[in-house]
Amino acid sequence: MSHALFLDELISTLGAEVAQRGEDVPARYHTDWSGTPPQRPLALVRPRSTDEVSALMRLCTAHRVPVVPQGGLTGLAGAAVPVAGAVAVSMERMNAIEDVNARTALMTVQAGATLQAVQEAAVAAGMVFGVDLGARG
Repeated sequence: MSHALFLDELISTLGAEVAQRGEDVPARYHTDWSGTPPQRPLALVRPRSTDEVSALMRLCTAHRVPVVPQGGLTGLAGAAVPVAGAVAVSMERMNAIEDVNARTALMTVQAGATLQAVQEAAVAAGMVFGVDLGARG
């Protein structure tokens, strides 16, 4: 299947508000802080739910299209830089703190929750989340 047909199916399945073609992807999603040369992805998907992630993964698997997950793009190893022909998946919309349970000292957060938001939710519940990085926000 051609990339054009794959992109049509991707946008048809997820909608234009979630998936966009590579030529429309802002440069911000082409690289991370590593200094790795930028690469425009085939498409950018910014899912809002695990159902949308699942639909994306089914399509990419069926069409053998690689997927590169992206978080805050602050990594220094180049792991968030798309490869040619890949779909970049930004987790930025899946950023909710779903549950904070002080009694069990457990938190449920979505994949795109920032470290700072997790730390603040823990403090608000009288707990401490002990992981800290300079790029936490």
